[in-house]
Amino acid sequence: MSRRLFGTDGVRGILNESIDPVMVMKLSMSVCTVIGEGSNILLGRDVRLGGEILELAVVTGLLNSGCRPYIAGLTPTPALQLYISRSGGFEAGLMITASHNPPEYNGIKLIMNDGIEAPREVEEKVEEVFFDEKYKKVSWNKAATSTRSVSGVNEFYVNEVVRLVDAEKIRRKGLKVMIDAANSVGSLTLPEIVRRLGGKPIVINGNLDPFMSGREPEPTVDSLKEASSVVRELRADVGVGVDGDADRAVVIDEKGTVQWGDRTAVVIAPFLREKHPELPPRVYTGISSSSFIEPLLKKHGISVVWLKVGSPIIARALKTEGGLLGFEENGGIMYPVHQPVRDSGAALALMMELLAMTNKSASELYSIYPRTFMVKTKVPRGNLDLSELYMELEQRFERGQYIRVDGLKIVMDDTWVLIRPSGTEPVIRIMVESLSKEKAEEILKTVKSIIEKVSKN
Repeated sequence: MSRRLFGTDGVRGILNESIDPVMVMKLSMSVCTVIGEGSNILLGRDVRLGGEILELAVVTGLLNSGCRPYIAGLTPTPALQLYISRSGGFEAGLMITASHNPPEYNGIKLIMNDGIEAPREVEEKVEEVFFDEKYKKVSWNKAATSTRSVSGVNEFYVNEVVRLVDAEKIRRKGLKVMIDAANSVGSLTLPEIVRRLGGKPIVINGNLDPFMSGREPEPTVDSLKEASSVVRELRADVGVGVDGDADRAVVIDEKGTVQWGDRTAVVIAPFLREKHPELPPRVYTGISSSSFIEPLLKKHGISVVWLKVGSPIIARALKTEGGLLGFEENGGIMYPVHQPVRDSGAALALMMELLAMTNKSASELYSIYPRTFMVKTKVPRGNLDLSELYMELEQRFERGQYIRVDGLKIVMDDTWVLIRPSGTEPVIRIMVESLSKEKAEEILKTVKSIIEKVSKN
């Protein structure tokens, strides 16, 4: 039996198949055992079915091990994180969400008192307690049964986001902003942020729907097709699509083009260098971000630090070493002046400020990025020998620059390719980006053939 519970960002699974209330209760007991008896732990959740069931299981587990649960209710993950880090009253938090996964999934994110998801060493301690069943159980005369509700988490978050930017300048611009809230908790904060900044929010998939029936929770080019059309037809200045717990923000320009998070970073980072000259001129990102960003940022004196995939890894490096921004190609934007974690509200506010300050359209801002062609796929991992695979790939692409931070990334003059094992599924992920569509498809075909060859060895 595998002794690993946590994936790239939390524990996830299909409700009552790979994750159920009994398991979550024991996980919560393990968390309390590691964090410490008597700890105050703040709970939040997104809109998914089963969230209330898992919330009860979390409460039961925490109480049974001597922790005090506080319930924030429906809230975006970044709102919960901000409240934990700023209030000073909580030792940890647990967010019940499966983030971008399909609606049948649910899960738990463990958040430390600095607002950042738990580092791997804390996850390992929790896993050890869980699998060895060494969780603490309070004696009968210390068993508590009460919980406390915490109101105002979302309001606190909105207020703090609005304070980040030049609100008066943005209000004078009167921006029209399309928000695709994925039928979840983003609808509780993002429209209000736009209104407070003098904008007109146009909201789709804004009703809270546990089935998330408007679209898949992951914001992608395909899932945001309706949003892109709405932006064009209603002539919005900018749009944003978020995931199930509203920590990711994928921008849509006024022409309806979906812009990935690494492209958004290329647009925002130079602006932040001017806004915050006191910050080190560097950004942090996972290895899955585009290698085309590096020369574009270098023009502004901004260096790129490549890290393993996973927002907690990027967030902790950003907090520890300092910088302008952390980001992921999937839409995770981390603004350390606010908090060093993925935050869709902060990303949206910064984009509105940038539009107001430059008097440029969103498409003009993004036009600095070259026209490229991206292909992504995944193949079953099986018993694939990764060392042998990487060796074969290096021999095939011998003129490339190799980055081995997480999997293998091969950077060539006009193309890059990344091959890495997923942290959430038993698959190998492949990403190729090139200035030529034909070359991107050719390289993908070559990589898949090498994987097939190694699999047969």
